[in-house]
Amino acid sequence: MTSPSLEESVDTSLANRATRLVVDFVELVRGRTTAPLILIARFIAYGIVLFVALLAVTTLVVIAAVKATNNFLPGGVWSSHLLLGVLFTAVGAVFWSKRLL
Repeated sequence: MTSPSLEESVDTSLANRATRLVVDFVELVRGRTTAPLILIARFIAYGIVLFVALLAVTTLVVIAAVKATNNFLPGGVWSSHLLLGVLFTAVGAVFWSKRLL
């Protein structure tokens, strides 16, 4: 019969190999399923944050444009509304003509 120390090392080696096999399988499954899902979730979360920030910046720029044109154009606030309305309509018309159907 073999010595107890040799039997222990065989059991330990077998346990280590089995553990390594399970750990490698779990890492493989995680790498193919969870990692892409985490990437998609990050893309969605950062996209929402970027959209909200862009919306806030756009609103502030429009407010600043109305205030600035109101100070420089003669007449009431209607003249700045008219100027910015024509400008936004022209930009919208350009985007509308470039749309893809």
